Amino acid sequence: MQHILCTASQVVESALSGEGFIQTTGNIFELEHLWIGPRPHLERDERFKQIIPYVILSYQGKIAAYQRTQKGGENRLHNLNSIGFGGHIDAFDLAYHTDGSVNLGKTIENSARREIDEELNISGVQSKSQLGYIVDNSNPVGRVHIGVVERWELSSEKITSNEDEIKVLGLFELEQLKQLSNMENWSEHIINKLE
Repeated sequence: MQHILCTASQVVESALSGEGFIQTTGNIFELEHLWIGPRPHLERDERFKQIIPYVILSYQGKIAAYQRTQKGGENRLHNLNSIGFGGHIDAFDLAYHTDGSVNLGKTIENSARREIDEELNISGVQSKSQLGYIVDNSNPVGRVHIGVVERWELSSEKITSNEDEIKVLGLFELEQLKQLSNMENWSEHIINKLE
């Protein structure tokens, strides 16, 4: 059974006001409110929010987009387009400071890097920046997740998929992304607020 990282929903509600793509930097999570729990339970328990790295890959002003195919495990996302790469933080992604406390920044990076390495072939990353968070309580899936949104600038435009679940659509200008249909909720929130 998969065990994943989450935080108390009340921590998110206290730290962030509003919903959608909230552009702010810095850590909102409190170490004493982090918990590793069984994913089947956490997918239903709205007292917790699963922490999801949600990485936007860009190259020279263009953003990578992909489609989630029907071969993916999460049928609620089949055939939807997305600009966010990443997934759940597994227990083995955890990184620690020398005092034994969880290094959340490194943990999120470990998880994002693992997910991207599993899903894609990219040439390298020149820089990384945090853009904010995604909060979407409009549906049962959104109510049990929080996205940590980062932008990774790639060193080349070469992006190919390693998995049948992911169909890379290419790199797009922001205005082109706004024209793509069937965009998943989180990606739509980000596209509508990005400059």
